[in-house]
Amino acid sequence: MFNNRRVEEDLERIRRANLSPEQFEEEEKREREMREAVRAGEVRVTVKDIVAMTIAIFSLILPYLAVFAAGIALVLFLFLR
Repeated sequence: MFNNRRVEEDLERIRRANLSPEQFEEEEKREREMREAVRAGEVRVTVKDIVAMTIAIFSLILPYLAVFAAGIALVLFLFLR
């Protein structure tokens, strides 16, 4: 439970150690740009980010909505029978 973060960090170190030099430099550049953007306060939100957030919201709300709709349908079925 508490070592999960450490295991994740170790796996990340192993993955980065196995990257080719070009891929390593590209990833370092990408991370550096993200850190600079976060420091400057200009985090870019893309269309993919918005789609991912929308899917996440639907995945949280949809099961409750389905249960509610099924409950209403059951009540209507019982009363209108």
